[in-house]
Amino acid sequence: MNIKKYLPTKENVYHFISNFTLLIITLSVGHYYINNRLQKINRSEIIQQELINQQTNFIKNFVKLGQSKIYQAENYYNNNLAKENQTVLIRSWENYMYTVKLWNKENLLNPIYIKLYFGNEMQNEFYNNLLPKLIILHESLLKIRDEEKVDNMEQIIENAKHELFIFSEKMIYKQKS
Repeated sequence: MNIKKYLPTKENVYHFISNFTLLIITLSVGHYYINNRLQKINRSEIIQQELINQQTNFIKNFVKLGQSKIYQAENYYNNNLAKENQTVLIRSWENYMYTVKLWNKENLLNPIYIKLYFGNEMQNEFYNNLLPKLIILHESLLKIRDEEKVDNMEQIIENAKHELFIFSEKMIYKQKS
């Protein structure tokens, strides 16, 4: 039996070492690239989830403030309509004004966040549709407080509720798309 025939030649050993070295380099570079790419994808997903969380918190806070303001406005109107005593009227007016202060405090930044999260169209809708309804509601309550007659107060309240609902629904829809 000729054992030399089965031993690798120098050329075969050289090819094996060079191919093995090339394989190790390829695996190392591939591992680094794939690992780096997966980390970027993971960071991107985390950033995207954080944006969704911020939008969700904004929507919740926005709707809560808007609903509170409208609810307290309606409560004051109903107390006035029912000719409640002065103590009840004063308390319901103070509750309403408290929600107005909260709304106004947040409203300084609301248009900016609406534009950032949902775009120019939604910011314009805020200025052109929702805000005017809330202003009309407030001005009507001031008239009632000054004992002036407001014929369509129920409709004014319903318009504000409806506009807040529509606007909130659009923000939620835009967040999902």
